[in-house]
Amino acid sequence: MTTYKPRKIRFEELHKVNGWQIKIYTIAKHGDFDNTIFYNNAKGQLIKWLALTNGFNSKHNNIGFLILHAGTEGIFSLINWWVGDNMLNTHIFKTDYNNLTVFEKVSGNGLAPCVWELEVINHERLAWTNYVLKQEPQPDYNTYLNTTFSKAL
Repeated sequence: MTTYKPRKIRFEELHKVNGWQIKIYTIAKHGDFDNTIFYNNAKGQLIKWLALTNGFNSKHNNIGFLILHAGTEGIFSLINWWVGDNMLNTHIFKTDYNNLTVFEKVSGNGLAPCVWELEVINHERLAWTNYVLKQEPQPDYNTYLNTTFSKAL
């Protein structure tokens, strides 16, 4: 087992694509996330990723978040969006450092987010609960979208 070391988690931008609003976060094992080519390639995948379905293809609000994590085994992309009001739809892709244009889907076989990715997911869960679910019948989507998270942990 390797010793736990903090990683820098950073909110990058609110990206609008194809009627969706996606918060983008980066996580870096070493220093800052500094792979602009990969970052732009991942953003270019969003239309395709947001069209993915699952066994519980419920209604959604075209709001989600993307986590790009430069880790040990490669760079992981986790696209997440809220479905059925209170559930999170998640797809995970892995990219090798030596081929920044290939995104291999690795979710669906039991793989779940790591401890650093779960920090972002927890922040988003709390923001969604506080500004959307607890505000019914008038959810505050704007406050949710403007509530972000950046920290080294």
